[in-house]
Amino acid sequence: MEIIRAITDSNLFRPFLADADGDLSTWYNWLAALRIMYGLPVPESRRELVERCTGRTQFPSGGFNTALFLTGRRSGKSRIAAVIGAFEAALAGNESRLATGEQGIVAVISPTKRQSRIVRGYLRAVFDSTPMLKDVVTDETQQGFELNNGVLIEVLAGDWRTVRGHTLLAAIVDEAAFFGYDEESKVRSDTELIRAIKPSLATTGGKLIGISSPYARRGWCFNTYQRNFGKDSGKVLVWNCPSTTMNPTLPQSVVDEAMAEDLQAAKSEYLGEFRDDVCEFLPRPVIEALVAPGRVGLSALPDTTYTAFADLSGGRADDAALAIVHREQRTVIIDRVFRYRPPFNPYVVISQMADEIKAFGIKRVIGDNYAAEFVCAAFEGCGLRYTKCEKNKSVLYTELLPRMCSGEIELLDDPTLVNQLANLERRTRSGGKDIIDHAPGGHDDLANAVAGAAVMAATIRHRVGGLSIAKV
Repeated sequence: MEIIRAITDSNLFRPFLADADGDLSTWYNWLAALRIMYGLPVPESRRELVERCTGRTQFPSGGFNTALFLTGRRSGKSRIAAVIGAFEAALAGNESRLATGEQGIVAVISPTKRQSRIVRGYLRAVFDSTPMLKDVVTDETQQGFELNNGVLIEVLAGDWRTVRGHTLLAAIVDEAAFFGYDEESKVRSDTELIRAIKPSLATTGGKLIGISSPYARRGWCFNTYQRNFGKDSGKVLVWNCPSTTMNPTLPQSVVDEAMAEDLQAAKSEYLGEFRDDVCEFLPRPVIEALVAPGRVGLSALPDTTYTAFADLSGGRADDAALAIVHREQRTVIIDRVFRYRPPFNPYVVISQMADEIKAFGIKRVIGDNYAAEFVCAAFEGCGLRYTKCEKNKSVLYTELLPRMCSGEIELLDDPTLVNQLANLERRTRSGGKDIIDHAPGGHDDLANAVAGAAVMAATIRHRVGGLSIAKV
């Protein structure tokens, strides 16, 4: 069974993709992309589209084992990912590649639990769309479905460990360019994920398919684009185009509004372009080299001056965080970090922070500008003076950078802290001003608290022989 026949067959995938009248015309450009991927003939009417979206005129007759579809938001890519997953599991005949007693898996992997739930819902809808498909599902698991041919479909959220040691018949990586940005993800980057997946596909020759909006100019998605787009000899199919190319029903007004609001973001989200205003703040190996292995926290020492910095929130969605540090000569030591997950009562969290701060003999806490009057009153009620930091977090990160690069920071062995620091991005705004912040959907509460405490400790003034001296 060819995938195009399966999509156009009213007993298979057509009810899932077609509109209320059974029309598939809005999906014709996606069908052209799938024809190229699977080595099927392309109608002459779609030739110009294919050349424009791939930058090439020649394609291998047998199709591609690896494909990367870089299309914008609302282009239908998650629905197509579900169709590909269902086809590879139920109709492609991949189970014939398995040894006796071996179970094959079609893995659909996405960066976050939320995205995985979306893809799982689409997959369930694919199999529920017709009685013929519904009957092939023999068992439903927490992560996916088992089919009557013995193949297991698993929908995973940012976890490379599950694919290791298993036999994959296909792997569909949804929103591939965004792996590593969610701090709960077990995957540090799309490069790490693809490296883990490939050996599991080796014995079956299964397909590896990445589907994503473009993002930063780094990682597997960007490197694959650079090496293969527009090159007739490329081993990987790279299909790159705006959202409206793949989804002609998307109103142009939605794109225009996004362009007017944030041009760089909209070019990435809707025009299928990699962002040229985003770069890495600091390479992960540099950050990891500053970690004291096995050190999760230090106790208060006598005759030592400590600095505390708090990052507060309202307790509904964002974390609150606290960092306590001290300085030894030119090196800032991170002693303790505390993370408070929402939902929480801000007054309770501030009381808990105050207890930790007092344990280090600190009488003043520095913090960001969040609800300054409320926070100030709450800390004063706990016997501490709260001082609003005059530097915003971009400035704090900027001043932290040279100290990290010169090795003047000792970090705790805290994976969340390391991930938040590694996922910080430098974005250039109009006028050439740089902003350093977390990636979309990410968090930096712990990183911000550490940056604030470290920068404040490195520049605090103290008295020596009656003179006021700045530590720099």
